[in-house]
Amino acid sequence: MSKRDKYHETVKEALIREGWTITHDPYMFQTDPKLATDLGAERLLAAERGYERIAVEIKSFLRSSQVVDLEEAIGQYALYQLFLHQSDPERQLYLAVPRHALDNILSREVGRVAIEGLKVNVIVYSLADEEPLLWKPQ
Repeated sequence: MSKRDKYHETVKEALIREGWTITHDPYMFQTDPKLATDLGAERLLAAERGYERIAVEIKSFLRSSQVVDLEEAIGQYALYQLFLHQSDPERQLYLAVPRHALDNILSREVGRVAIEGLKVNVIVYSLADEEPLLWKPQ
């Protein structure tokens, strides 16, 4: 299990502000060695539709090379997606990234191709207080 990301609480609080209930912190997989995403959450969408459930992997993109951060994030996302599909296929996996990652590496060719080609669900969080999350795809 990895250590908590620097902005773990920022993302957690933003999800709670948007009506999500944090169900797992971290969301553990039954694997050897142990793997975990940072959060599991759910929210009631409507009485007829039941609950929407997500798992969230939070990344900071603070290294000097955002390409290295992207490679690590995409690798973890792909691995967690495989295990989530086996253990909890109705839960959607999201990669939470800061606004500066969206404005930089994810807006450039390498980031766009990776995110779109691998169909990565992205949550963009702001380091400024209480800005709403940006969901991609929405």
